[in-house]
Amino acid sequence: MAPGDGPADDALDAEAEALLAEVVRTTPRRRVRPRLAHPLHDAEDRQIDTPAGPVMAWRLGTGPAVLLVHGWEDDNALWGPLIDRLQADGRPVVALDLPGHGFSPAEMDVRDAAGQAVKAVAEAFGPIEAVVGHSFGCVALTAALSAGMRAERAVLIASPIPGDRTRAVERLRERAPAEVAERAVELLDARAATAPAPFDILGAASRMTARALLIHSLDDEGAYPDNSRRIAEAWPGAEVMWTDGLGHRLVAQDAAVLQRIADFIDGFDG
Repeated sequence: MAPGDGPADDALDAEAEALLAEVVRTTPRRRVRPRLAHPLHDAEDRQIDTPAGPVMAWRLGTGPAVLLVHGWEDDNALWGPLIDRLQADGRPVVALDLPGHGFSPAEMDVRDAAGQAVKAVAEAFGPIEAVVGHSFGCVALTAALSAGMRAERAVLIASPIPGDRTRAVERLRERAPAEVAERAVELLDARAATAPAPFDILGAASRMTARALLIHSLDDEGAYPDNSRRIAEAWPGAEVMWTDGLGHRLVAQDAAVLQRIADFIDGFDG
């Protein structure tokens, strides 16, 4: 169906465009008020220049640190429970707000902005011994490792796989009448045909040397649990921790998950 064939078609295109913009967002929506994880109120804070612009980052403690990378439309506040857990073990922590998020002035309008920001923060606030990411943060940390960021261990929680058409199509069809959803799928495919290729997290995983732990809740509706299986199969020596009933975000704050992360960072492999 060509756009603009008549008023009805124009209306359908407009609905489909709005649906696609809501489901497949390329620019994050900021919170009205930025948040700061409670443990970070006592941290050293610094605005760090990145190719996308300045981002805010925080450091607690001296020496090799654990770098924490939040997900899409989230922020540093996700990590309050994990920061407390790591600090109880005396581990230094570094956290940031990605471009387009939280206190960071930078916008997410530069290709690979998130990975570049993670790498820049690691260079400014290093040394970094381990990195933990949630959701889109897993993509950002893998991109940073691919670009040369050094870390001995990586934890990927509820990771997506960029460019996953199947999940995008499912979400479009869940949220709109069939005619609107199918038009949105057509628009999605048309854009994908001309857009730059998404970051190849599976290809990058196959070249990793850091030890990796993948964590996923089986009831996650934000990212397929099978994503973690596929990434772990590609990442040499990677382990997977499965849990259930924690959804997409709570899995990054559950006490048993935090204990497993702390043990993994300490060198206790499963």
